[in-house]
Amino acid sequence: MTSSSRTHNSEDTGFPRRRLLVIFVALLIVAVGGAIVYLRYFYGDDAPPPFELSSVTIGGAFGFGRFTIKRNQRRVAAASLGLAALLALAPGASAAKAKPKAKGACTKAGSRATATSGVLRCTKVGKKLVWVVDAATTSTTPGLAGAAAGGTTKASTRASSPAVASTNGPEGLWKTSAGSAAGYRVRELFVGGIAKVDAVGRTEAVSGTVKLVRTGSALTAQEVNVKVDTTKITSDESRRDGRMRTTGLETEKFPTAAFVASGPITLPDHAEKGEAVKLNLPGKLTLHGVTRDVEFDTEARLRSGVLEVVGRLGIKLPDYGIEPPEIVDFVKADDDGTIEFKLVLAKA
Repeated sequence: MTSSSRTHNSEDTGFPRRRLLVIFVALLIVAVGGAIVYLRYFYGDDAPPPFELSSVTIGGAFGFGRFTIKRNQRRVAAASLGLAALLALAPGASAAKAKPKAKGACTKAGSRATATSGVLRCTKVGKKLVWVVDAATTSTTPGLAGAAAGGTTKASTRASSPAVASTNGPEGLWKTSAGSAAGYRVRELFVGGIAKVDAVGRTEAVSGTVKLVRTGSALTAQEVNVKVDTTKITSDESRRDGRMRTTGLETEKFPTAAFVASGPITLPDHAEKGEAVKLNLPGKLTLHGVTRDVEFDTEARLRSGVLEVVGRLGIKLPDYGIEPPEIVDFVKADDDGTIEFKLVLAKA
């Protein structure tokens, strides 16, 4: 009887242990599965997209409010604006046909007066005396017509002054302004690559200059150089930023990244028309204390007194002596990374 009692007690204690083990394994599977789903589909979704040129925005001059024009819709927008301009000019065209007016009454044929439309002459039309534009002055400008009537106008004064050369061309030195930024994009591999997300770090601590020079009829970009304060780079994860100070980029040792173009870059003819142009930008990139020859893929646009340049470059981290940061058996940065930048420059 004692033996059977012991067997019964061992079975009672074994069953709960097996049940607890099954529950533990099930919870572990759910936890790991949930972590994978979270990392794959939710974590890193807030990573900013690559830099792009600013969208072309038009104000509500015609009562349509503010709206953005995509690059592939510019021609349609230009045609719409042209039509709107014609409609706006229509009232002015009809006003030109209106009868000229003068301050005094037309009482004596041959008498003259001045008006905004030029010099008027009192002429008999049928049985009535009316003001008409003097045919002898229609080929002159309003300023010259006023001078013929005995007055001196500001227009005639300006005409006699020497011409002043325009200084509004794109030639000259351009410097970075608000809106400039640069940073990195690297793929993080979780649990041996089960989940992959983009880690993006950026900073607005960017300084740079570009000199635009006219060579014949072509416009060239010369003396292109950019510097980035890597100690100011931040991402959406403070722990990642903390590790970057001592591992990875090691910003405490290498606080500056720099790029210097290897020579002048000739801009396409349509670059001065405000259109986006694609350029290859060769030069030397200094990162993590290592300098290498590179070639950025860039897109630029010169419009409304603002020069914008966006670019990206794929790199191998080990080529620059960068050991990809990792947390053993959990997350490791990929060897491949991308350098990204956006320069917003204003003429100095």
